[in-house]
Amino acid sequence: MKSFKSIMLAALAVIVVAACVPVASTSAQSSSLSIAPKKTYLIEPGETEKDKLNIRNLDGTSDLTLYLRVIDFTYTDETGTPKLMLDTEAEPTTWSLRSYLKVPESVTVPKGKSTSVDMSVTMPKGIGAGSYYSAIVYSTSAPDATGKGNVGLAASGTTLAFVTVPGEMNENMNFLKLGAYDSTAKKYMYLATNEPQVIGYTLENKGNVAEAPVGSMTLKNLLFGFEYKVPQVNPNKSLALIGQTRTFEACVKTASQDPNFNGDTNEGNQCVSAGLWPGLYSVNAELFYGQNGNLTKEMHKNAHFWYLPLWFIVIVVLALLVAAFYIWRTVVALRGGSFKIGGRPRTRTTSRRRR
Repeated sequence: MKSFKSIMLAALAVIVVAACVPVASTSAQSSSLSIAPKKTYLIEPGETEKDKLNIRNLDGTSDLTLYLRVIDFTYTDETGTPKLMLDTEAEPTTWSLRSYLKVPESVTVPKGKSTSVDMSVTMPKGIGAGSYYSAIVYSTSAPDATGKGNVGLAASGTTLAFVTVPGEMNENMNFLKLGAYDSTAKKYMYLATNEPQVIGYTLENKGNVAEAPVGSMTLKNLLFGFEYKVPQVNPNKSLALIGQTRTFEACVKTASQDPNFNGDTNEGNQCVSAGLWPGLYSVNAELFYGQNGNLTKEMHKNAHFWYLPLWFIVIVVLALLVAAFYIWRTVVALRGGSFKIGGRPRTRTTSRRRR
């Protein structure tokens, strides 16, 4: 029995030590160009919107000459990463702004300085209501007239331009998936051994408008009754493009919710541990979408997942082994094979009365 207890204590010690080991991660990025990642406009048919493109040269040693062009883009997968369509002979998409968006062909930005250039968007009369979008690409070499194919967004500096033409639109979104989400593996988890920090949901856009869902989401531990409210379901106001099936990620808890030493809150949307207890969880999502002037539409979905950390599994297994051990001892004693009197096992005997 003493050896059995020693094994239990040793196992628990290993669990505690493993839980205390920190995980470190680093990241770094560098660029000599600073631009606006996205421009959004609401433009009536037949009207023109004029704006400025602010470009900053972060290189303090040399001037930066950039060539600008307007191209269409679509999506690569469910992650939301746009795919630039660099083929100069590509047919315009049904949502293209290439014919309506005007930018200068080139610009030179002095070292360490910023420059503003004019841009304009003119939507023709009679154009239908909905979303239209293209991309402004900045490159350090003149456009290649023979360039073909699609490349990822990270291939060059890019500003995405979105225009909404008001009116009666076709807004149609389907709610496909919901649950705990692994941001690294890009997959849903129905059984998680590491604490889930992200809730994912997948929407299908079958309308003619790029949609940014909003709403609320709640987690509930069905074993212990604890509830957790997801702070923001779409913190970056990400869009589901026309025809796209898009997976959105929402932190169960963000770093901005943790107070710092001054009593303020930290900025940012980095996911952090929410201190979830082990058990079976239900996720309830109530989402909304819709453009101004149109009816707001609702979507509801409920899902479940298990959170069973390794330390919890080990403790449960050890508890079951202890229970099984004592049950076995009780069964053996009740069956009368041997029993203890005064701390020593004695064999049961029967006496016969002499006649």
